[in-house]
Amino acid sequence: MRKFYWLIALVIVASLALSACTTPAVETEAPVVEEPVAEEPVVEEPVVEEPVAEEPVALNPYLGSNKLDGNGAPATFFDDIHIRRGFSYAFDWQTVVDEIYQGEAVQSKVLSLVGMPGYDPDAPFYTMDLEKAAEEFKLADVDKDGIPAGEDPDDVWEMGFRLQMAYNTGNTTRQIYAEIMQANLATINEKFTVEVLGLPWPAYLAAQRAHKIPIMTAGWQEDIHDAHNWYQPYTTGTYGNRQNLPDDLKAQFKALLDEGVALVDPAARHEVYKGFNQLYFDQAVGIPVVLATSHGYEQKWIEGRVLNPIFSGDYYPTMTKTGGADLTTIVNASMGDTDTLDPALAYDTASGEVIQNVYETLVFYDGIATDKFIPQLAESWTTSEDGTVWTFTIRQVVKFHDGGDLTPSDVAYSFQRGLLQGGYSSPQWLLAEPFFGVGMDDISGLVDDFASADSRETLVANPADKLVAACETVKSKIVADDAAGTVTMTLAQPWGPFLATIAQSWGSVMDMEWTVANGGWDGSCDTWQNYYAMVSADDPFSPIANGTGPYKLDHWTPGEETVLVRFDEYWGEPAKTERVAIKIISEFGTRFAMMQAGEADFIDVPVEQRPQVDIYVGEIAIYDPEANAYKDPVPVCSVNTDLLGLDRFEVCETESDQPLTLYYGRPGLSQDVLIYNFLVE
Repeated sequence: MRKFYWLIALVIVASLALSACTTPAVETEAPVVEEPVAEEPVVEEPVVEEPVAEEPVALNPYLGSNKLDGNGAPATFFDDIHIRRGFSYAFDWQTVVDEIYQGEAVQSKVLSLVGMPGYDPDAPFYTMDLEKAAEEFKLADVDKDGIPAGEDPDDVWEMGFRLQMAYNTGNTTRQIYAEIMQANLATINEKFTVEVLGLPWPAYLAAQRAHKIPIMTAGWQEDIHDAHNWYQPYTTGTYGNRQNLPDDLKAQFKALLDEGVALVDPAARHEVYKGFNQLYFDQAVGIPVVLATSHGYEQKWIEGRVLNPIFSGDYYPTMTKTGGADLTTIVNASMGDTDTLDPALAYDTASGEVIQNVYETLVFYDGIATDKFIPQLAESWTTSEDGTVWTFTIRQVVKFHDGGDLTPSDVAYSFQRGLLQGGYSSPQWLLAEPFFGVGMDDISGLVDDFASADSRETLVANPADKLVAACETVKSKIVADDAAGTVTMTLAQPWGPFLATIAQSWGSVMDMEWTVANGGWDGSCDTWQNYYAMVSADDPFSPIANGTGPYKLDHWTPGEETVLVRFDEYWGEPAKTERVAIKIISEFGTRFAMMQAGEADFIDVPVEQRPQVDIYVGEIAIYDPEANAYKDPVPVCSVNTDLLGLDRFEVCETESDQPLTLYYGRPGLSQDVLIYNFLVE
């Protein structure tokens, strides 16, 4: 064989030699016959097709191989309902309660919270059950061949999977969620691999928005205490979009949401939302995790404190004190300082706490109830049969702190000003939707279809007629009749949580004359755009206030304290204590020392510092979920900080000489939900 190769080589060499000896005449033919060089890339080079054909379908780094081969998972992994149910049964809520919250949390069974339409302790919910999880995984059909995985050697039960569950770096709570899933899924099947990955917040958020993360934690803190503010984000809103929920499933949720939000009767809304709860459970769209419960301290000498979790901080007018360094002043040693005192802009609890004591709204929450309302600046109100027209009769003989008289025009102006000021750094989007329609959550939507959202410079550049028309639309929806003493509000559609929306601080009423005199909008449709998307640093009403509330602003020294004093011309029952001092004390040790010395009536206590304070608890008021209220305080004989939750406190009948009252066990107003991406991109 080697001789044969040698003979071939000899022939090739000889042919090359003959070629070199040929006459030059051949050169004239060579370019014609043998030099189609230019044709080679045109005819023979479809090389560009290779990367197109072989390029992976958006190989997602969080899905391993992106295939059902034991080393990854396909993009459609979570569109299989049995996969979602399997994951849901694999989660361990009790570990979250014990290890993260030290026994002071309860499992969330539905998206809505206690006291809301839709909250139902008897609704179906998932619990950790690894056997059920295994059954669900065996029913899955990830390869979509019609054969359940338990009977198919090419499907998930035999092949296994590998994917990553991401969390934002530094959020140890979310890290533990992922580690729980990792451990329990590996217990169910050693071929089930979840890798826990920490990402910087910007990268984590960007990956969520780009639909790249297969399973993620979605946190929410409510803006208004209403079920719609919980159901919408997790289905048709922010998180539903990040999950890539299928259009047909979104449509089912949307029909229920639209029906529920259009009803005013809480009982009727509740029935609609029960159907929502069932659908959310049946489809295993996500799993609500837990609600942390209250653990708040006050000195025993404080009386009349209204502990409503929807309040921004404390509501002081009802409080008195029978002990302490100064009986005339309530002292709150806090961590968070005010950002702005403009009710139309304030969107943080520290600012809201001051505003809800200085300003007033048309309606307000009834004591500790989160779903009942009482008249405040509105004496009464009526609603049209279709639920779109609300007419408020405004209270008479009400004074602003600067001496002005409250009129219906002040009410209309305050709402108009807020909607026109707009901007997504403010809470105005919550008011915009009821008036403008679902999805129309900023005034810029009426001007240029949101092209100028959050940009005053862009908004101002719009044609004057468009700007005037948007303003006139707002004014037509909120009309004052000073002679009749009424304000009529016309909504774009019925809005079940309308009272809950206007009961918050952004529904506060300002004195129009005072506002204009201090540099605010003059009420003209020719000028409103100059105040759009206001920021606190530029807002003339960030450092000043003039409300109708039982307290008026004495002074605010940023970074140090805010002091309120009783308003002697208040129209209602006067504040029971003369002064309130909210002191900004960043260091816990200093706040704690103030409480020990009787210089603070209540303080902010981080979770990790609770054992240090618990030993001073002399009585405990425990939340009763059936009554949706705290029980009367009972004495605490001893405290064992080695124990978790309520077991830490030994209740007895003998009064303790320890100085603090602890309010314990009421579920909070924020929660995390683990959500699945139906189509990872």
